Amino acid sequence: MRRRSGRQSPRAPRILKLGCTLTLLLGLGGCSNGFLPDTLFIYVENESDLSRQAEIGDSHEAVLQLLKDFEQVNPGVRIQVQYFPSEAIVPATALRNARALGPDLLVTRLFTALQLHEQNLTAPVSFPGKRFDEIHNRFLSRFRLANNQFLAVPLLAEAQLACFNKRRVPVPPTSLDELIALSAKGMRVGLPLSAPDLYWTTSGSEAKGSLNALLESDNSNAAAPTRLDAVEQRQLRGWLNWLDDANQQLNVEFAEDVIELRDRLGKGERDWISCHSLWLGLLGRQLGSSLGVSQLPGRAGQPATTLTHLKVWSFGEHSSPRQRQLAKAFVLFTLNPVNQRRLMLDVPGSLPVNRQVLIPTKSSDRFAVMTASMDNSIMLNLRNPHVVEQQGDQLNDLLRQLILGTLDVDGVLQDLSAPGGAPPDPGTP
Repeated sequence: MRRRSGRQSPRAPRILKLGCTLTLLLGLGGCSNGFLPDTLFIYVENESDLSRQAEIGDSHEAVLQLLKDFEQVNPGVRIQVQYFPSEAIVPATALRNARALGPDLLVTRLFTALQLHEQNLTAPVSFPGKRFDEIHNRFLSRFRLANNQFLAVPLLAEAQLACFNKRRVPVPPTSLDELIALSAKGMRVGLPLSAPDLYWTTSGSEAKGSLNALLESDNSNAAAPTRLDAVEQRQLRGWLNWLDDANQQLNVEFAEDVIELRDRLGKGERDWISCHSLWLGLLGRQLGSSLGVSQLPGRAGQPATTLTHLKVWSFGEHSSPRQRQLAKAFVLFTLNPVNQRRLMLDVPGSLPVNRQVLIPTKSSDRFAVMTASMDNSIMLNLRNPHVVEQQGDQLNDLLRQLILGTLDVDGVLQDLSAPGGAPPDPGTP
């Protein structure tokens, strides 16, 4: 942040104090000048601006209780929370950081945390001793920097599942071929229309490595052509052919908004969908005992490989030493076995990142399915989030054109390797 030179006027401290008071009242963000040393400001990423379902779960009561308990064991500490839609949280943080009003903590998706770090909107932190020994290394390793610092800290894991109406689908499909066969017999299928959410469908065509190469690209020049060798092109062709075949089925529908899939299953307009485990709370209330969950189908006899979804903590840039101390204490508080177990039970669809927490897989079919899906998931190495976002947008646009029929499979493969990205969709105004 650019600093003014010269001496401050005698009124400056009073103005700063008033500014912080207004910041607190309006919920605008943190203030690092020391007048609110025991107040933590937390930003939370929402799924979309159309939903108040927070990314840490749709149970606000569980989250509020966690905040209340921390305040109770830390007298005088207050926590202020503000929610932002996914598309707004990064620019909102940048704007407030420029005014030194940024948050002390942020709860976001993994990809958003990497974007914040890449743009220097959050600060790496270190924790003394072995405070993270209880955290699964498969979740923690991606965030470890040099000198035992962390760019973010995992909070909860989320599984990608198949959700279905058991009255319409008594036995769910276990392979992609069976999924298509059941749709031909009348099962109404809902699929997402984005590359990351469709990643699991690559399990049927062995295209995981090829899609990884696209999404994990280390190429800093987004205008340069993507290098796809003959094997990668063959694998991607098999995947794209399956999507094209699925699109020809009368009972298969693709949705650009994943929330639409959830809503259509809840309303009885779809029988089987690809879903996120955080939807289980709402879907359970809508469908009751008719809600079924299973692992997503892959090749015959093997479940699909899914992507790991995490909710993570990131630390703000403008915290005072006291606020940073409290922020670290609160993060550790949310990661202890007691609170991780509470979040697992009170926030439907969440899995703990603390390996000391016993997951009730024997007494709960849903937890068993979620755990199995997580065990069959991978975490991409997203080294350049802005490049990944650009290439993901390009691939999503090509998939959209494939589903709309304005491009065939050969056209998609050709445009993936063309410099400058995909041509505009002629069906888009």
